[in-house]
Amino acid sequence: MRSLARLPFAPLPLAALLVAAHAPVLAQEAPAPARPASEAAGDTAPPPTSARSQSLSQVTVTGESIGLRQSRANVKITAADLEHYPTGVSADKLLERVSGIQVGSSNAFGGDGFESTISMRGFGKDSIGFSIDGIPNGRTTLGGGSVPTRFFDSSNLAAIDVSQSAGIVGAPSHQALAGHIDYLTQDPGRAFGLRMEAATGSAELGRLYARVDSGELAPGLTAYLSVSRQQWQVSYVDDPAGHDTRDHADLKLAWRLGQDTTLKLYSSFNERKETSASNIVTLRQFQTDPKQDGYTDHWTGVPGVDRNYRGLKGNPREDRLSYLSLSTALGGLKVSAKAYHHGQDGTGKETGLGNGGYPGLDGSARSLYFRANDYDLSRSGALVEVGARQGDLLDWRAGAWYESYERGQVRRWYPILDEATGPAYADTPVAISEDKHWKNRSTMVYLANRSSLLEGRIKLDYGLTYLDNRVDYRAPTQDSRTGKLNFVNEARVNSGVLPKLGALVPLGANTELFAGYAKNAATMTDATLEGGAATTMAAAVRPRDMDTAKAFDLGLRHKGDGYALSVQGFSIRSKETVAADIAGTLQSENVDQGRRIDGIELSANARVGAAWRLYGAFTYQKARYALGDVDAQGYPAKGFIRDGADLVGIAPRNLFLEATWRPGDAWRLGANLRHVSSQAGYYANPRVAGSGVDERMPAYTLLGASGSYQWEHLTLGLNLENITNKRYLSGVAPELMTTASSVGRYFIGAPRTVVLWVRMEL
Repeated sequence: MRSLARLPFAPLPLAALLVAAHAPVLAQEAPAPARPASEAAGDTAPPPTSARSQSLSQVTVTGESIGLRQSRANVKITAADLEHYPTGVSADKLLERVSGIQVGSSNAFGGDGFESTISMRGFGKDSIGFSIDGIPNGRTTLGGGSVPTRFFDSSNLAAIDVSQSAGIVGAPSHQALAGHIDYLTQDPGRAFGLRMEAATGSAELGRLYARVDSGELAPGLTAYLSVSRQQWQVSYVDDPAGHDTRDHADLKLAWRLGQDTTLKLYSSFNERKETSASNIVTLRQFQTDPKQDGYTDHWTGVPGVDRNYRGLKGNPREDRLSYLSLSTALGGLKVSAKAYHHGQDGTGKETGLGNGGYPGLDGSARSLYFRANDYDLSRSGALVEVGARQGDLLDWRAGAWYESYERGQVRRWYPILDEATGPAYADTPVAISEDKHWKNRSTMVYLANRSSLLEGRIKLDYGLTYLDNRVDYRAPTQDSRTGKLNFVNEARVNSGVLPKLGALVPLGANTELFAGYAKNAATMTDATLEGGAATTMAAAVRPRDMDTAKAFDLGLRHKGDGYALSVQGFSIRSKETVAADIAGTLQSENVDQGRRIDGIELSANARVGAAWRLYGAFTYQKARYALGDVDAQGYPAKGFIRDGADLVGIAPRNLFLEATWRPGDAWRLGANLRHVSSQAGYYANPRVAGSGVDERMPAYTLLGASGSYQWEHLTLGLNLENITNKRYLSGVAPELMTTASSVGRYFIGAPRTVVLWVRMEL
């Protein structure tokens, strides 16, 4: 009999050994203060407790936080920003602070599942590049993709570097059409230290976290190990079944082998189990009852009801990421090299009745089956870069990235052993309805240079990138119900030469003008290959072009005495191939689709007096579909989105405001407001009778508050989200691996949430 028992959490004994080995010196040593993340992002140890509060006034109002001295649109989120959130918050939640970004989740503090949505400048998270310490995340698509926050514990986060324009030459990514987000993890402390955190709160939230920094194990060699466990339930349901858990471990070693040479090893383990999964709802269902999502939370013994039992839903999985990086100087050159491996195993859980139409099921509507959509992925790659500075005109770098991954997806059906008592299911499947496999290889080369002209009055960043992608698709069983067997497809595409250019012009000691242009490209999606597959390669529809986007930025920044301001305009035009749902089926077809997005972003932070800190970010954007070959009504030959229609799931206006009061080093009190305007959610299909009417997701405004008190080694905090208990939809839900434009189903946002947390540092 199958079960969902938790695997042993192996890193715990290692943590105990490290603590025991250094216990005698706990009272004698403390972690050494680290440089601010803005000075050395990704190379910071956690500062001692007293240094946290002392550094806040220096970090939160720096010009670097709004991209000062960057020749492209850029925002830095520092470790100080984490002070506003409880322990265990998803790093994606912090992105709500960034202009140009819209986030939503069924969990008030974010999550590492697909119930969280992120968009940047009119593009969803499947078109945003993500990396961890410069290591590419892989694709984030539903059905075997990876969410970057699975690869680190947010308590080990040093900074987040956000480039909304993707103008960084050489940033490796499969999908960076809109922009790039790099999550930077802390380096080990140079002295022995112990940190422990705990949290409890709404929706049965519980979290335990422990980290030990080794101090100097050998000359120049430091390390840390952290372990954590977190559990929660679906928050918008009164009495949901089950719990979701996240077990996580991070190990990092840094070895300084000389003044110019550093070797780093990082390894992360993440296991997420779900027995309290979030569901997606239609707009009518939400308006009828915003506290229900169609899942049932008690086993009834009636198959027609229990097919919706929450405990048999969800997407549990295990992710492992390890990388080795080396930076050194060799013969006057700066050299860096990284190698990495990512392994993933997961299951998309679902249930169905025996009359679902798949061969092997018994054909009875009174028989219940568990469906396991098993995923596995093995992804490996390497990055190499060399560079040197030779005067004001030449500060060059050249590099390459290669990655290969293989992914499989098999959909198996198991009978429930006892439908009266449930939910255990048999060991042996009775049917296989899908058996799909992809092999994807990507190669990128780039050359970049930085020049300073007119004695530093003009700075230019410019370069070229070339991306090549090969994908093979094999499906012995693509859909057994419709007899789609032995389907194949393949593609070899390249981006051509992609130019990127940024310019920075100082207009005074504290004011600067910047402008940037970038042509970006994305590799083939798995869904695109599947959508064009056939039983012979000759009959397959092979993709010929990569998705591309042309992005332009123009902005102004100013840093005054205790404040910083930024205003930037942007314009993006894209050409894409999307796998869109075919109405009434579980299949998709490839549709040519483009976007045109124009907008303006504002960011500001300020210090008012000795105690107050203010921060704000606002985005206004006009985001439309741009389709070619349309009829008189604007409808294309394939698909049914009309030319000029609002992009689905993209709000024209986003606002985030925050005020923080610090009457002294010990107290911190804060309040925030987040507003998201109404957005397109569903378009009726003019080719299908009774397909409904166009829908829009309602606008919403959320209020939050936080506070903490800090002793020498102990910090106690309280966070409140959605204080007014607003009922709202947090985002559009994807279906299959396709665009959300034809779905019309949504995630329910989190209700009022309270979290009490504590942190101890020794």
